[in-house]
Amino acid sequence: MTDYQRFEELTSLSREELHVDNGVGTLSEKYIHIFLKNYFEPDKSCHEIKVGKFTADILNGDHITEIQTRALFNLKEKLEYYLLEGYDVTVVHPIARIRKMISFDPETGETVGPARKHRHVGNWYDAIPELLGIKYFLDWDRFCVRLMLFDVEEYREIKSPPGAKRKKTRRYDRIPFEIGENVLLDNPADYLIFVPAGLPDEFTAKEFARRAGIAYEVANMTLNILTYLHVTEHFDNRGRAYLYRINKYFKDLV
Repeated sequence: MTDYQRFEELTSLSREELHVDNGVGTLSEKYIHIFLKNYFEPDKSCHEIKVGKFTADILNGDHITEIQTRALFNLKEKLEYYLLEGYDVTVVHPIARIRKMISFDPETGETVGPARKHRHVGNWYDAIPELLGIKYFLDWDRFCVRLMLFDVEEYREIKSPPGAKRKKTRRYDRIPFEIGENVLLDNPADYLIFVPAGLPDEFTAKEFARRAGIAYEVANMTLNILTYLHVTEHFDNRGRAYLYRINKYFKDLV
């Protein structure tokens, strides 16, 4: 079965069919978390397995998969324990590419107004702030990160009182309806996906941001990670700005 066929099969299942109580914490899980557990491991006996004082999302043999939609820094203690105990660990981080925002009334469950598209189209750089939170694990043996792009319907609960001019909403859940690309970050060379084309031999964070089409703050975070992994190196200053270049071992791969 291909990845797409597996995705199609799971999207055809009801929430109840996916949401099987098989252990610790499953009742409070969000849909996309449960969906991805079933996507990566159809055998539910491998879900929510105690490993020491922690609970692994998936444990299959000596391979642990943790699915984390945000706040990857919260995994640090768990990851260190797993890795020091000799497990192979993959962190799966889904990224919303297209978001259809759907507001609903929490009292009636009815949708309010038409669905609207969020103007930001998700991309790999959306993972950078999250990866920074676990930066010191990115070069560990037996550790990797899988980034996945999805199109999702984002259901937002209306929190403002009736008759309010501006409706305040809070994200309730996300339901994937289309699968996009995915990439495995297993070694430093894989992080070249974050290096934009057309960079000069020497560049600042501002020039990097302009080439990548990202905010300056995100460019700084990206270069922080790339420099930690020795993909890029800070070798000089231009005025008050750091000057970077691609490490010679990766230059031919860009």
